[in-house]
Amino acid sequence: MSQPLYPRRPQRRTKKRSRRLALLILLLIAIIAAVAAGVLIYRAQHSIIKNELGLRNIEMDLSQLQTGGTFYAYENSADDVITSVGVDVSTYQGTVDWAAVKDAGVDYVIVRAAYRGYETGKIVPDDLYEQNIRGAADAGLHVGVYLYSQALSEDEAREEADYLLGLIEGLPVDYPVVYDQEEYTADQARTDGLTGEQATLNALAFCERVYDAGYIPMIYTNNDWAQNMYDMEQLDHYPIWYADYTAAPSLTGGFAMWQYTDSGQVPGVTGPVDLNLLFLPAE
Repeated sequence: MSQPLYPRRPQRRTKKRSRRLALLILLLIAIIAAVAAGVLIYRAQHSIIKNELGLRNIEMDLSQLQTGGTFYAYENSADDVITSVGVDVSTYQGTVDWAAVKDAGVDYVIVRAAYRGYETGKIVPDDLYEQNIRGAADAGLHVGVYLYSQALSEDEAREEADYLLGLIEGLPVDYPVVYDQEEYTADQARTDGLTGEQATLNALAFCERVYDAGYIPMIYTNNDWAQNMYDMEQLDHYPIWYADYTAAPSLTGGFAMWQYTDSGQVPGVTGPVDLNLLFLPAE
């Protein structure tokens, strides 16, 4: 019997190569799907909370920063953001002429509403918090609030949030409710031994409580705390208020509001006052 022109053994090898190629393709598809799923999960965990202002943390293109006017300004079509000018005040600014502040071009204020004592641990209201909130709102400014924290645990941070929420109930607060925990350097404080891990957990506990109450939570920080205390990856789904008085503010992950000076001068406010830029979606 004559032999076939094409032996069967090479055909088997061809089939084996085809199977291997198919398996490799399926493996590649599985790897791509796993990577894509991981990216989606990461983005879901680290995307900023849904909020009615459309706030998000951005990394500034400093070439778009304008510093020549009365207030700083920033507009970047690539980020689709514009800025709004604000001040933050407490009882230390005394009685404020909010109509004059509004006429000067200020759009919003973040009012200190309460603080926890660095020695006693007692939470108390700022003496002028209600006057400032009502006065600013009556003058046409948007109003947010902050609490200066000395929390040692998540339970104390929730206690601070509940206290603050009770203070502002029924008041015209339409801007962020801010958690502000910083190192107290003027004297010994109850938080001197606080770890970065616990500080991060405290901020999360406060913000979760505020968000559940229907307000926009925000976390105040500076470069020291962002680098040495807070785990910013755990906090990056909340808007960040970043204090940096240099001409080139930089924070990995970005920020939603920038406190760019503590020595601003604004008509209606006696003495120096903090100035801020809030990044809003461009309309």
